[in-house]
Order: sequence, then structure tokens, then C-alpha cells
Amino acid sequence: MATPPAPPLPASAAHGKEWETFMSQVKAIEKKDSNMTSAQQIERLHKPGAKYLNLNPFYVLQVDPEVTEEEIRKQYRRLSILLHPDKNPDNREMATNGFEIVNKANKLLKEKETLEKFKLILADAKNRVIKMIEDKRKVAKAKGLPCPEDDPAKFAHLVNVMASKQLADYEIRRGDKDKKEMADKKRETDAAEESAKRIKKLEDDKKKWEESREERVTTWKDFQLKGKKKKSKSRHMLGTFKPPQPRLEER
Repeated sequence: MATPPAPPLPASAAHGKEWETFMSQVKAIEKKDSNMTSAQQIERLHKPGAKYLNLNPFYVLQVDPEVTEEEIRKQYRRLSILLHPDKNPDNREMATNGFEIVNKANKLLKEKETLEKFKLILADAKNRVIKMIEDKRKVAKAKGLPCPEDDPAKFAHLVNVMASKQLADYEIRRGDKDKKEMADKKRETDAAEESAKRIKKLEDDKKKWEESREERVTTWKDFQLKGKKKKSKSRHMLGTFKPPQPRLEER
């Protein structure tokens, strides 16, 4: 997957002590989810909607954007062992696919520039979710309804979904662009091939014309020679022609 451009960061919500507690609960849930079995990891990477969720390398590796490179490396190694096809002989095909997904995510986060861009995307997704929750609370308050309660598990899921949506939108746009470029390139290739065919035909026709030159000249000479012989024969026949003698009428 190509590296998406980093989105602009919106103004983040105020982070007080209550917010820090909330985020620690989110991280605790994520850590718990990272202790899945091989079968659970395979299921996680292939469940409905995983195609887009897996565009987020932090989701795939189950690490927080703030962790160190060493922690990312350790988590990748742990997941690659869990998802190795040899460890999952009864589900080798899906394990192989999961192994490749994890490997791809690790490669994306190995590059510093790519890592920073994905961090910005996650931060942007987090801020969007915060704003969405705040807006819902304002609407609930205005209507006199109870405000939605903080749910760390739901919040973590919403962030992942939001980030994946942004990445999916980018992939779709990039895919459309690639398709257009491929179609344009095909048109250019077809036009070039057609032009090359026309040029080759002209060259072949010219070559055949040149090759048949001697034959045409010989044919023309033969034709002229036959014409001369025919004229000569006609003259000879006219010169030797004797009209029949008139017969005397018998009486």
C-alpha cells in the first residue's frame, strides 16, 4: 500500500486527569486484545471489515502509536510466530495470508517517514472521534437526555474504524487514479502499435514494389516486342495479299 498523505490535525480536546485515566483504560483493553491465540489472531485479521481495518498497521500489529521501535519489533515477532503457517497446519491458507498482512504492516512502520505519517493519521482519527462524542453530548444535553457514558472499548474501536475509513478513502482514490493512468497508457500503447503497423505496411509495400521493378520492366519490354512483331506480320500479310481473279460469265 502506498503511503497516504498526512491529514491536517484538528484542534484536540482538552486532556485533563479524567482523560488520561480514560486513555489508560483504552490501552489496557488493547493490551488485553494483543494476548490472543493463533486462531483468534487469524479470525481478527479476516473478520468482516478487516480488509479496511488492516490498512492501519497499528491495528494489525496491535500497538499504540506512541510505543518504541523496539516494542513494535517485539510485537511483530510475537505475531509472526503465532501466524506462521507451520504453527497452523489446519488453517494454513488463512495463516499464510495473516502472516503476510502482519509482515506488510511491520514494513510500513519500519520507515521513519511512513511511521510519522501513520501516527498523524491515528491522531487525526482520535481527534475526530473525540469531537464526534462531544457533539453527541451537546445534542443530548440540549434535548435533556442523559449523556453517553465513556466506553474505552467502544472508543478504541471507533478510532480504528475512523483511521481505517480515512485510509480506505485514500486507497480508493489512488486505485481510481491508477486505473485511469493504466487506461490512458493502454490507449497510448494501442495508438503507437497501430501507427507502427501502418508504417510497416507502407515499408513492406514499398519493398515489394521495388522488388517487382525488374519483373515489371521485363513484362513491359515483352509487351512492346510482341507489339512490334504483330505490326510486322500485319504489314507482311498486306504486301502478299492478291485479290481473286474475276470469272468470265459463261453464256
